[in-house]
Amino acid sequence: MKKDKDIINAGTLTLFCNTNEAVLTLPVRGFILEFPGLGGGSCMGGIMDHAEYRGGYAEEMGKEGILVAYTFPGPWSWMNRGAVRYCELVAEAIREKYGLSEDTPWMVTGGSMGGLGALIFAADAKVKPTACVAVCPCVDVPYCFETHGQFRRAMFRAVADYGGEIQEKLLTLSPKHRMEDMPRIPYFLINDCADELFPEGQMDEYVERMRAMGHTVDYDRLEGCHHGEITPEAWMHILAFFRKHLKTLQELP
Repeated sequence: MKKDKDIINAGTLTLFCNTNEAVLTLPVRGFILEFPGLGGGSCMGGIMDHAEYRGGYAEEMGKEGILVAYTFPGPWSWMNRGAVRYCELVAEAIREKYGLSEDTPWMVTGGSMGGLGALIFAADAKVKPTACVAVCPCVDVPYCFETHGQFRRAMFRAVADYGGEIQEKLLTLSPKHRMEDMPRIPYFLINDCADELFPEGQMDEYVERMRAMGHTVDYDRLEGCHHGEITPEAWMHILAFFRKHLKTLQELP
């Protein structure tokens, strides 16, 4: 009987994620897992097919020895239990392929559902990432379930096989309701203040509560930006955060 690692491993890695290997400078100094938004795309640049991950921050990080992997856990996954396991195996396969230890710095990131994914993965993964970047994440899943009908089928499907009633199940995927489970790692959150899907105040409250609990949270509020927009200045902050916590050559003395 095949085990999980017989399916997702160093030899099969490119079947389960897109990477920037084609523009990667060796040796690998660290890696980033990027998670998809609803439908499979990403405001950060990833696409859920089998193309090489080129351009944008993936190319820039690749030149600095940082592997970027855009994962394929499903366009409706909302980082449910199956998605967490899938992405854990991708991380293990990256370590295997490039001879990296569990001490090698690595980060998780994504926008919208992918931003939620980065936060929930950080909470649920057995091996914790070094840091987390979440762009315009959904932080209150029960609110979105009740107010945005287009999310209901996706969210219901994500937890359909969980025990309990739907409201109880949704809490497991909701960053606002999982703050007690968040690891003590650095976070960088970005709020599109003109977001059509997630009210501006939800992110403000989430960041305030995380900081009150003692978490280190960098926070950019992008005034006038709609859902999924990232300003050039915010991209500079994202890259600086990556470099700081992945200890790229630019950050080394």
